[in-house]
Formats: sequence, C-alpha cells, structure tokens
Amino acid sequence: MTQPLGVGRVTFKRGGLAESVHRVHAAVVDARGQTVAWCGDPALVAFPRSTSKPVQALPVALGAPDLPGDELAIACASHAGTPEHLAVVARLLARSGSTVDDLRCGTHPPFDPEVAAGLIRAEEAPTPLHHNCSGKHAGMLLACVLNGWPREGYTDPAHPLQVRIRELHAELGGVGLDDVHVGTDGCSVPALALPLHAVARTFARIAAPEGELAPALERVFGAMRAHPFLVAGAGRLDTTLMPLVPGLAAKMGAEAFYGLALRETPRGPLGIAFKVMDGGERARPHVALAVLGELGAPVTEELRALAPATLHNWAGREVGTVEVEVSLEWAEQNPAA
Repeated sequence: MTQPLGVGRVTFKRGGLAESVHRVHAAVVDARGQTVAWCGDPALVAFPRSTSKPVQALPVALGAPDLPGDELAIACASHAGTPEHLAVVARLLARSGSTVDDLRCGTHPPFDPEVAAGLIRAEEAPTPLHHNCSGKHAGMLLACVLNGWPREGYTDPAHPLQVRIRELHAELGGVGLDDVHVGTDGCSVPALALPLHAVARTFARIAAPEGELAPALERVFGAMRAHPFLVAGAGRLDTTLMPLVPGLAAKMGAEAFYGLALRETPRGPLGIAFKVMDGGERARPHVALAVLGELGAPVTEELRALAPATLHNWAGREVGTVEVEVSLEWAEQNPAA
C-alpha cells in the first residue's frame, strides 16, 4: 500500500490571516483496482455516509432490472424534499406496497429552503418523505419484497438486506468483511466505514462496471447521470457538477465525504474518494475541482464558479480568499500533467 505523504488543505483567509484550515485525504483508483494517486493517507478509514447510497441501491437495482431510472436515481439520492423529489419517492414506495408509515428514516425539514418555508407558512409538519434519505429507504423496502426478506427491521445490521449491503461494500471495495466497520447513520441504517482506497475502488467499479454486478452498476451510473436533480437538488454540488463534467457520477456524504466515478480521463475510468477531516463541507467543492483538474478534466469557468477563490460579505465586499493545496502524489508519472 502507498505511504501517506503530505495532507492536502483548503485554507480560508481573512485580512491575509488563516481563519479556517480544512485538511484533506484522498485516493484515486483505476479500473484495475490499483491505487494510482493519493493525497494524505489513502488507507484512512472513514464513514462515506451518504456516499454509500449507490452501493445501498444495488439490491433494488439487481432485483428490479426494469425499475425506471428516476426511481433508481432517487434511491441513490440525498434529495432536497421538493415536490418533484417526493413524487418519485412515493412512486417507488408504492411498488413494495409500503406507505410513509413504513419508513424508518425519521423526519427533518426539507433541505430546499423554499419548500421548508412553505411548510412553515402552511403550518404543516414535515413527514418522513421529506427526509433526504427517504428514496434510499423506499428502495430498501422494495429490495426486501423482491428478495423475500421481511420489511420489518430492515434498518437492523443483522437484517438480510443490511448484511448483503455490507457484503457488497466489501466486494466492490476489495477488502474483507471484517474491514467494513459498522456504525449507525443519521437515518438509522448501518453506516459503513472503509479505507478511502476501498471507497475509491467502488467508484472505479461504477465508472467501469465488470462481472456479475456490471448491469446493475451501469444502471446506477446511468440513472445518476440522467437525473442529477433527483440525486440532490437545485444549487447543490452533485446536481450542479455532474452535467458540467462529461462521464461523471458524483455522490456527496455527510461530514464532507465525496465519491466520484469518472469515465473520461487520460488514464481511463477512475474512482475518487476524499474526506475533509473536520467535516467542513464548504471545502468540498474546492477539493473536488482541484482533484478533477489534476485528473485531466477540463476545469471551465462554470466549474470554477462552484468554488470561488474570493470571499465576499453580505454587502458584496471582498473580505478574504481561499487557498487550495491539494496536489496528488502519483504512483507513476501523471499523464494529465
């Protein structure tokens, strides 16, 4: 395994002084499963959180090969709770004969601020449908029905569905089952922690599917690419980034984790995983653009606008800068350089 070198960092400065420093670890894996580049420690064990959703959606993709792409996309989503999102979740939920009462994700206000404000004005409480993970849970309920597993207890780590999802993480990540650490996510399903290179290998498999899982992986990749709005929502990084980068499927996770499946690079398909150690999510777009640039993706003005180098206050005055020091170490010479 490669040895960890310099940790990347994103520094937010005000008046020329560092105000916040966000340290970064990253791994890049090719279609052969080899770690070809890294920043910091590619063996760092971290929780991908919602970055795991494309893998968590595989049981329903495998069990329902004719599932519409928008419903598969919402099963991979951390959605914003808009009416468009909720309509697709409701349709997916109905396929298993389930209702909102069967969802075990809990409830939080919609991520979309206008929808959240509308509920307040209407004096309506959010429901589990508004939870950003409700699509994932609807997909899990359908996977249970398709596989003859009980819907009851579907979030329990010992449930057959969650056991299968853990196995898929190990298989795609190229690690042993004991290397997949089990915690609990915000929506009550198991949160699975793996080394960064294992998550990057998983996204490399999404970018370049092979083996028995290839058809399902290809459908997940295609659904995310075809329905970027459903994967997140207006103004959010996944939704904005995917249409701007050819051959990219991207999935954010809580606490500033990110996974990217990139098909079009000088090295062929690649999988990328990175973690901002302090969970500082404002650093995420800066890291994503830096890594994409080093991998040979064209960084256009539209992309640069996602991670501006200057900071402005509410009056529009420039008050600071952002310095990005995220340079990949390569196992061999970088052909994109």
